[in-house]
Amino acid sequence: MFIIYKKLIEKYIHFLTPEHIKNYANSMHIILNGDEVNILYAFILKYYKELLENETTIYLLKESIREDLFDQILVLYKENKAKYL
Repeated sequence: MFIIYKKLIEKYIHFLTPEHIKNYANSMHIILNGDEVNILYAFILKYYKELLENETTIYLLKESIREDLFDQILVLYKENKAKYL
């Protein structure tokens, strides 16, 4: 299954927009400001392949955002990675 999800992500990652990130965060009850949306968007586009392969990659984000936000994102990342990958 991992290969299928990886191929789908690679095919569709370029359709991702900052609005998608903001809407997903809102659906998870996470409030992002404009800078945080842009930081997350840039991070995902730059590191999506590494995020799929190596869990430690997410920690590169830690210095760029609020600590409480990073903690929320880390929980979501681990939950979704366990569920889908």
